[in-house]
Amino acid sequence: MLKNVNIKAAKTMKKLLTKHFQYTGTDDYDSSLDDQINSFFKKEKLEADDIVTIKYAGHSSDGVNTYSALVVFKKQ
Repeated sequence: MLKNVNIKAAKTMKKLLTKHFQYTGTDDYDSSLDDQINSFFKKEKLEADDIVTIKYAGHSSDGVNTYSALVVFKKQ
């Protein structure tokens, strides 16, 4: 059993979440990774301190280049 737990600190802890983005550029409706990520940040009202890391990757298959990004962020 835990004793002397700081209830206020527990209420302010943030969850770590992830969001995946992908770009191939094969159709007119595909937006760049940067545009997708920035729109997500605005929609979710994320600030720089909320972003833990962003990892980028890319690969090519049958002449189609695919770019991906994984954003790890903190949110209440």
